[in-house]
Amino acid sequence: MSNSSANFVQVPETAKINKPIFDTCPGDEVTEEVKAVIDAGYDPWLWRGHSHTPPPKNGTPPSYVGRFYLQKAQVESKNWAPCPCCSPDHRKFGRDGGLIAYFPDEKVIRLIGPDCFGSLNHEGHESAIADLKRREREKSELEYILRCVGKIGQWRSAVDEMLKIAKQADTFFPGIQNRIEVSLQVKLWRNIRDGMLRVTEKLKTVKVGADGEPEEVTEHIDTVLFQLDGYRALNPERKALAPILEKLAAELRKVGHVTESSVQLMHPLDRTALSRELRRILTSMQSVHDSLAHELRFLNQINVNRFRQWAADERSPVDFEFERKEGTISIRGHKEFNGLPIPEELRTSHLPSIDAPAVEMRRH
Repeated sequence: MSNSSANFVQVPETAKINKPIFDTCPGDEVTEEVKAVIDAGYDPWLWRGHSHTPPPKNGTPPSYVGRFYLQKAQVESKNWAPCPCCSPDHRKFGRDGGLIAYFPDEKVIRLIGPDCFGSLNHEGHESAIADLKRREREKSELEYILRCVGKIGQWRSAVDEMLKIAKQADTFFPGIQNRIEVSLQVKLWRNIRDGMLRVTEKLKTVKVGADGEPEEVTEHIDTVLFQLDGYRALNPERKALAPILEKLAAELRKVGHVTESSVQLMHPLDRTALSRELRRILTSMQSVHDSLAHELRFLNQINVNRFRQWAADERSPVDFEFERKEGTISIRGHKEFNGLPIPEELRTSHLPSIDAPAVEMRRH
């Protein structure tokens, strides 16, 4: 490939000399410095600590201090970076970022492609990558736990608030479902299980029969009349939510002793376990929160009116009367029930928000 190639890079001579200025493997501060140089619009090989020289064929494999990424515009224009390992004068890597590699024998740092050292020493590269991923995971877990620690008290309060609502929902919604499906013998769930309230239109058309004579045919066409909010509240297989929240309250009490300082002192394996536990608790809290939010929408007056209109429609597959008047639900079919009072918690309570910390997405 000639120097006139579009991929040729004129790397400054100052970059092509070793800079043995790192007596020990540096920490995150070097990664931050490299990122700052690239963010400022400079090419990575212009960073003051970069030795744009080929690493020795033998010797101690590098430690990967961290990763860096080219600017978005560079990646989009495929304006790649040259690699001192394998392509010192021509653009080679950048789509998946690069590695900040510390070579202890020479006390230098090279900014190299994500797999480039692997072509010189596969085992050394694999070992260094595994170590980098371990350190990244430990750092990510520590940061995640630290973001959670200050919110545990708030989550405990949120679970207590949701528990008051869930206890009422666990009795009230199965009560409605039971009156409609069991007492009135209405096949409700199979007709609302996708959240759509359908009616069946009968259309009479004339078709030519097998004997060539016209004959009248009735076609049945299903039409969606309304969408039903909160329909899963009436699932006969609905799972009680209060026991889940009671378990979550106990689990949050268990991790309530964790402090920022105690997290720093934890063994990495214990931090991994705590990080997983916090994620699991949060996922479960969010799931219950979403279920309650969905079910409470069923009681919205407009939604109840749609449900009532559908149940009373002569084209509907069901036949019963259903209405909400202020704080009471009335259901009538071949039997009439006294109104079911809607518990105050389902009418006036607001679900607390769950302020979950963002999980950092790391590019590997």
